[in-house]
Amino acid sequence: TLDTLDVEIAMATLPMDFNIYELPGSVYRRAKEIVKKKESPFKEWSAALRATPGILDYSRAAIFALIRSAHPEFYHYPGRLQGYINANLTETDHENPTEEALTAARHTPEKDAVEEANRQLAAARGEYVEGISDPNDPKWVKTGTSQPTTEPELVKNVGNGIFDVSALMQNSSTHGTETNPETTSNVQVQKADSDEKQAGDAVQAGEDDLGTGKEAVTVENQNQAEAQQNVPESQQEEPEAAWPEYFEPGRYEGVPNEVYHAANGISSTQVKDARVSLMYFNARHVEKTIVKERSPVLDMGNLVHALALQPENLEAEFSVEPEIPEGAFTTTATLREFIDAHNASLPALLSADDIKALLEEYNATLPSQMPLGASVDETYASYEQLPEEFQRIENGTKHTATAMKACIKEYN
Repeated sequence: TLDTLDVEIAMATLPMDFNIYELPGSVYRRAKEIVKKKESPFKEWSAALRATPGILDYSRAAIFALIRSAHPEFYHYPGRLQGYINANLTETDHENPTEEALTAARHTPEKDAVEEANRQLAAARGEYVEGISDPNDPKWVKTGTSQPTTEPELVKNVGNGIFDVSALMQNSSTHGTETNPETTSNVQVQKADSDEKQAGDAVQAGEDDLGTGKEAVTVENQNQAEAQQNVPESQQEEPEAAWPEYFEPGRYEGVPNEVYHAANGISSTQVKDARVSLMYFNARHVEKTIVKERSPVLDMGNLVHALALQPENLEAEFSVEPEIPEGAFTTTATLREFIDAHNASLPALLSADDIKALLEEYNATLPSQMPLGASVDETYASYEQLPEEFQRIENGTKHTATAMKACIKEYN
């Protein structure tokens, strides 16, 4: 489907290499996030490929190879991007991609795709990852006496999508807070609150700081470390809370509202529907064949929820009636009242008698018309009174009544 195509496009825009036919969970979740937020360059690639005829027939390897072989700036130019697609999307056997296509797609089935993807994502979040992060970067300052502490994994991947979270639950707030001694060679820079634990693939690359509440980041020497320890706690800045991009099943306390609504998972309503019937849950929330019935009570509940928790979605979900300015026309009566007041301010119209008198006065100033005459003599008399330019009958010719009347009519 086109939705599946969008996910493949989003995964192809990611920088890491992985097995494109056995997708790592973290890569898939990141791709879904890209599709939801319509990030670039996914947005431009999706629009161009969706417009390509027969695009759903092409293999995943062809899509990956096409995107990963393109110039990174092509998506800024829709015309150039479409031309590139038309010239390079030339797969003939959709069922069996060629080795060249798999190589261009950076398909790496022999690599531990899950671990590599997690390492890449951890580095993108700003965590130190051996072999990816630059050890000479100023934010990764290490001393010769500082050694990273090996800590037990809080969330252990046992395979087949199953995770062991016993260590995480033992360290949760319901089991108390772990207290670790502090040394001068490994100064605590940031504390991870027990209520802010990260779990799953999104935190496997940073398990050291989750296990002990410390980061293996130290200052230049022990003298600076001791000086920092002597600073009163009231003067030290509180570390910013860090939350995982993907929440594994468990209890999380103190989660901010914006993090809660942006996280994965299902709502309490979906849980209740699933308890009623999984078929009902599928029809209502997955297939969406059961339409949610609206009611004034439901609308009011949604409005209160949006006002209290998601005010940024208010305009998108509700039609807010605009404030009517004072003096605006709202009904036919108000419009008619304005028209009547305007007409009353205009000068009074002339009556029929006034109009008739004006016409007669004007007509009196006009020259009178010549009568045609009842006989030839009367017609000739009227003709003789015409101005010379209207006496069109030449001298010496017979003055017929018809010719004279024509001249009189022209004058009149």
